[in-house]
Amino acid sequence: MDLVAIVLWTIICLITPQGSFSASVSGSCLCLNYDGVHARTGAGLSHSIVATLNHGECYVPSGDVLTHDGYHWHELKDVHGHHRVWVAGDFLQSSSASHCISSAGSHFNSSSSGTHHTYTTGIVSQHCLDCICHQSSGCKPARCEWEVFAPACGYFQLMEGYWRDCGMPGGSLDACAFDLKCSSKCVQQYMSRYISHNGCPHNCESYARIHAGGPAGCTHSSTLHYWREIEQLGCSAYS
Repeated sequence: MDLVAIVLWTIICLITPQGSFSASVSGSCLCLNYDGVHARTGAGLSHSIVATLNHGECYVPSGDVLTHDGYHWHELKDVHGHHRVWVAGDFLQSSSASHCISSAGSHFNSSSSGTHHTYTTGIVSQHCLDCICHQSSGCKPARCEWEVFAPACGYFQLMEGYWRDCGMPGGSLDACAFDLKCSSKCVQQYMSRYISHNGCPHNCESYARIHAGGPAGCTHSSTLHYWREIEQLGCSAYS
C-alpha cells in the first residue's frame, strides 16, 4: 500500500463512526429487500417495534437519517398505519418514485370485502387489524353473541375479560365494543401487553392467534384454524 493510499485510509477511519459500517441509501422511494424487517419508533435498537415489514414493500422517506447502534436509520412515512417509523438502511434499497406511487395503500385494509376502515394505530398493522375485524364480525358492530364463557360483542367480538385486560377503554364493554376506534385501541393495548409473554414473533399470525385464544393463544394449536381463515382474507404473517 503506497503512502497516498495509507493517508486516504486513515482519513476514512477517522471520519467513520466506530461500529457504524451499515449501508446508507437515498432516493425518493425506499423498498425493503428482506422479509421480517422491524420498523421502530426511533433510530436505534432500543426503540419499540411498531410493525414488521416484508420484501418489496416501498415507502417514501422523510429525508431524516440518523446513525445509531451501527446502522444508518431512515425515517419512513405512513407505514402500516404509523405516521413515521425508522428502519435500518441495511434492509432498504433505493427505487424509483413510481414504486411508492403504485404501492400506496397496498399495505392497508385489503380485505376481500373492499370496505376500508381506519383503526387506532399501535403494534398491529392496519392491514392485520382489518383482517381480524372482518374475521370477527364482518367488521360490523355485531350484536353480542354468547361464546363459551361470556358474551362477545361488537367489531372485534370483545369479551369482558379481554376488555379489562386491555385497560377498559371507553368506560364500559358495550361502549367500546361497538365503537371501531375504541375497540381497535383495545386490541392494540391487549397485544402490547401480551405479545412478549410467550416468545412468539411480533407478527400478524401471533396477534390473530392471541386475539382468538387469549394471552398464550399464539402457542396453542387450537388457534391455527382461526389463523388459516385470516390468511384467506389476504393477510400473511408479516402483514
